[in-house]
Amino acid sequence: MPLKEFTSKHFIGRDSEINILANVASQAGSGDAGSIILLGKRGTGKTELLRHLYSELFNSRTNTVPFFYTIKTAFASVENFSRDYISSFILQYLAFIRKDPSLINTGIYSLDDLRDIATKSDAPWISNIIASYSQLREDGDLLKLFSYVISLPYYSYRHTGMPVVVMIDDFHKIRKLSELSGLGYDKDLWMLFENPIKFRFSPHIIAGFKAELHKMFFEETSFGEHLEIINLGGLNRHDSLGLFRSLCEKYTLNCDADMTEFLDLFGGNPFYIKSFVQAARQTAKSFSQDDFREIYIREITKGKIYTYWTSILKSYIQRFELRKSSLALLYNLCEHGTDDVSSLSAALSIKQDDIDYILGLFHTAGIVETGFSTLELIDDLILIDLIKGLYHKEIAREPWAKVKDVLSGDTRQPVTLDKTPAFDLVIPATPKAELVAVKSLEQVARYYKMPPDATGQLQVSLIDLFSAVLAKNGSSGENFKLKFFLRDNVFSVEILTSQTDLIFTESVMRHIRQYIDDIRVEEVKNGSKITLVKKLNKDIASVL
Repeated sequence: MPLKEFTSKHFIGRDSEINILANVASQAGSGDAGSIILLGKRGTGKTELLRHLYSELFNSRTNTVPFFYTIKTAFASVENFSRDYISSFILQYLAFIRKDPSLINTGIYSLDDLRDIATKSDAPWISNIIASYSQLREDGDLLKLFSYVISLPYYSYRHTGMPVVVMIDDFHKIRKLSELSGLGYDKDLWMLFENPIKFRFSPHIIAGFKAELHKMFFEETSFGEHLEIINLGGLNRHDSLGLFRSLCEKYTLNCDADMTEFLDLFGGNPFYIKSFVQAARQTAKSFSQDDFREIYIREITKGKIYTYWTSILKSYIQRFELRKSSLALLYNLCEHGTDDVSSLSAALSIKQDDIDYILGLFHTAGIVETGFSTLELIDDLILIDLIKGLYHKEIAREPWAKVKDVLSGDTRQPVTLDKTPAFDLVIPATPKAELVAVKSLEQVARYYKMPPDATGQLQVSLIDLFSAVLAKNGSSGENFKLKFFLRDNVFSVEILTSQTDLIFTESVMRHIRQYIDDIRVEEVKNGSKITLVKKLNKDIASVL
C-alpha cells in the first residue's frame, strides 16, 4: 500500500495508544520490547492505528525499521504468501533506509529489481537473503520456506543491527494457509510464528478478530503468555464529535445542530461515523437533527453499513438453509437477551445442534461474545437496529413503510448531556500509573480553582488506591479510565478498570477515608468502578 495512504488528518483520539505502541519501537533497540496483540470490535480503527504508527516510525529519526503487512486470503498457497512477504519486507526496508517513500508508492518490483536496488543502497546482505529464499523454493520444502520468510526481521537485525517493528494486520486470516496435507506437519502453519514473535529485537504487533486471536494464542497455544494485550475501544464523545466535524468539513457538509447526543448511537466507532457522513452528503449539503433519523434508517437498511454487515453474515453463514434460522436467532438475542440459550430451540423451532453451530460461527465473526459461562450479543446499537430491520424485512415480510415505522418507533431517547464540565483521561495500566493520575488531577483542580489542601488530600488518596489496591490486584494489560468532575460543591474522581473482585482491606479503606469524604466500589460490566468523593466549600461553584 502506498505510504501516503498510511496517514490521515482524520486520525483522531488515539494519542495514548500511539504512544504505547511507539514505545515498543524505542524498547526494541535495547532488546527489551515485547510483542502485542491489538484487539477491538469491527470498525474501531485497528488497521488505521497500525498505518498511522507505520507512518510515524517511517518518518522518525530512529533506526528502528517499520514493517507493515496485511494477510491476504487471496494467497491460497504457502509459496505465494512467502514470495509476497519477502518482497514486501525487502521493499519497505530499502524505502526506510533510503528515506524514499516513492519506492513503496511506485508499484510492484521483482526480486531481481529489489536485488539491484539493494546493491545500489549498500545493502549486499539482501542478495544473500534472496539467494537463500530462492534455494528453499527450488528445494520445494514449504515448511522451511515459510519459516524462513517470517524470520526475515530476525535475519535483518543480525545483518544490520537495526531492530524491526513488525505490524501484521488481519493475522487470523493466516489460518487459511494451514491446510497442510502432504507437508508432514501436524500443527497449524501459523504456529511457526512463535519464535519470531518472541525475538525482542523484532517485536510484533498483531491485529485481527478478537475471538479468533484469543483462540489461536490462548486456547490452542500458550503464545499469549508472551504477549501484551491492548483492547482498542471506541472514541470518546469529544473525539467522536471531532471526527464527525472534520468529515463534514471534508465533504463541505453543513450541520448546525449539536449532534453529540445522536453520535452516542455509534458507540465511538469511526467506521460508523464515516459511513453516516458519507450517506448524509449524498442527501444534501446540510442536514438537521430531524434529518438524522431518516439518513440513519436508510443507512442501516440499504446503505454501506447494511452492505458491510450483511456481507459478513453471509460469509460466516454460508449454508443458505440456515440463514433464516440464524437471523431469527439474532433477533431473539436482540429482543430477549441471552440468559437462557437452552430454551431457544423450542421457541424458534431450530435444532439445538444448529443453534450451537450458528452461535459458534457468530462468536468467530465477533457478533456474540462468550465468557467462561456466559454468552451475549456484542454491545453495538447499530448492529442491533440493523438486525431488527433485516428481520422485519426478510422474515416478517413487512413492507418498507412498516419496517421504517418499526425502526422509527424504536428510536432511543438521546442521552441528556450533563452540562457540568468533566475531564476524561485514559492511562495505561502500568507501574507508576498513579503518577500520571495525580499530575492530571492537579491540572483539573487548577481549572476548578480548588483549595490546595483538598487537591493534596485527593492526590494522596489516589496514590494509596493505586498502590494498595489496583497494583496488588494485578493488571490485565488494559487501560484505566478516569473521570474528574465537580457538581454541587462535590468533587468526584471515577476510576474504571477491567479488574474484578478488587480486594479492599478494612485498614486500606480507613486510611483512604481519612483524606476524603467517601469511597464507593461497584461492579460494572466488564470490570469495576471506584469513586472517590471530596466535599468542598460552597463558594467553589461560584467560579464556574
